[in-house]
Amino acid sequence: MEAVEKEYEYSFLESIPTDASIKYRLQGFLYPDTYSVYEDATAEDIVRLMLEQFGNKFTSEMQDKASAQGKTIFEVVTEASVVEREAQIHEERSKIAGVFQNRLEINMRLQVDPTVLYPLTDGLYDVYRVTYADLEIDSPYNTYKYTGLPVGPICNPGIACLEAVLEPEEHDYLYYHTDT
Repeated sequence: MEAVEKEYEYSFLESIPTDASIKYRLQGFLYPDTYSVYEDATAEDIVRLMLEQFGNKFTSEMQDKASAQGKTIFEVVTEASVVEREAQIHEERSKIAGVFQNRLEINMRLQVDPTVLYPLTDGLYDVYRVTYADLEIDSPYNTYKYTGLPVGPICNPGIACLEAVLEPEEHDYLYYHTDT
């Protein structure tokens, strides 16, 4: 945790709002991948490796798409993290991203269970059922209680979810059904 809480110099990290009450500053930017890690690697080396991989995966073309949509890298990563936790089937990611886009455009709450589970379980997601009482948790991550994206990412999204947010399926859906 000490290594994750340190400051790192990567241009994409500049998109993280300094005034946001996010739980973990680097959440969302530690790219999920398979890594070769040397025995003498420090925790900071591993964090740098994951951040570098994010920088390799989130291309300048993706940055241009985000800018064209009026989104910061942080907003793309935050939305992609919600898609990552919500979409269980690869083919559904773009459709779900489209639903989120439609809801955000009309200022509708996203109302996504993982945004409740994140603060409820401290990011462990070891609770599999959200109760009505859980929906009342007062957290800036709770998209049942607050409109817009959660205050920050709720996991570290992979490339498929980042791409889905940058190229959401165009439709007029406000709801979706997922099979798990």
